[in-house]
Amino acid sequence: MRPRHPDETLAPDEFGAAVLEQVPELARIAEIETRVLFNLDSSDVTPDHWTALAKAAFEAHARYDGVVITHGTDSMAYTASALSYILRDLPFPVILTGSQRPLSDVHTDGRGNLVGAVDLALRRIPEVAIYFDGLLLRGNRAIKSSTFTFGAFSSPNFPALAVVGTEVRLTGVPLRPSGPFRMAGGFDPRVAVAWIHPGDDGRVLNALAESDARAVLVAAYGFGNVPVMDRRVAEGIRALVAAGKAVAMGSQSPSGNVDLTRYAGGRLAQELGAAGTGDMTLQAAAVKLMHLAAAHDTADGIRDTLGVPIAGEITV
Repeated sequence: MRPRHPDETLAPDEFGAAVLEQVPELARIAEIETRVLFNLDSSDVTPDHWTALAKAAFEAHARYDGVVITHGTDSMAYTASALSYILRDLPFPVILTGSQRPLSDVHTDGRGNLVGAVDLALRRIPEVAIYFDGLLLRGNRAIKSSTFTFGAFSSPNFPALAVVGTEVRLTGVPLRPSGPFRMAGGFDPRVAVAWIHPGDDGRVLNALAESDARAVLVAAYGFGNVPVMDRRVAEGIRALVAAGKAVAMGSQSPSGNVDLTRYAGGRLAQELGAAGTGDMTLQAAAVKLMHLAAAHDTADGIRDTLGVPIAGEITV
């Protein structure tokens, strides 16, 4: 999209006409061209769809000042993380948005979200971001935290990039490109996520050791801890490492960070060969493991680069 003079006319396609009919104020903000890549529930989005979206955004950079992607909320944080990893040195905003209620609903939040996303996509915020309910969040720092409120997304460990109210306030320091805009790498979906729980006997981890998974993200306790007295989970981690899997320790606590040196349970996982995910969200960590698995042939390569930031997804 590019800034639009109020007197210019649009020639949108059928989809664009339908959107503009529901949200006519968009035509006062920008000249908008719409493209339908796929129309499906976000629960069905796969890494192939991420790549298709990335290609469309990459191709748009020569003609437009920003990209807005409408997306279902359920897997939006995964898609935003994926796009942030594959679209390197973005020169413009790529903003995902959606709604908790349908655009045609009288109580919809979709109109405000679309207007805010389009407005922010014309500003100097060269990041993949999520805009919802007045907040622009770094995409790989966001999680869906509510199925009820209009404020569906939050960013537990990183401040908002912008806040929209009676005015637009750019509150964060966005990433800046340090080289030419490019697409880099892809995704290997052979990544598993396993939550541990009290009484866990490690059978899921042991089963994953026999699978074709390249990497396993363990959603552990607190700072990345596993039980110490009962070694069955630890033995599952040992089996994964022995089987050549990259093991990453995440946290079931959305706020804070993983520090495997803090307590005995984390040190045990580290001694067995696991790496911590720092303050990445579980969504960002899972997608990053897919991205790294596509780039590295070995578990060591995946593990050793897990803590290296790509697009501001982790605090060093």
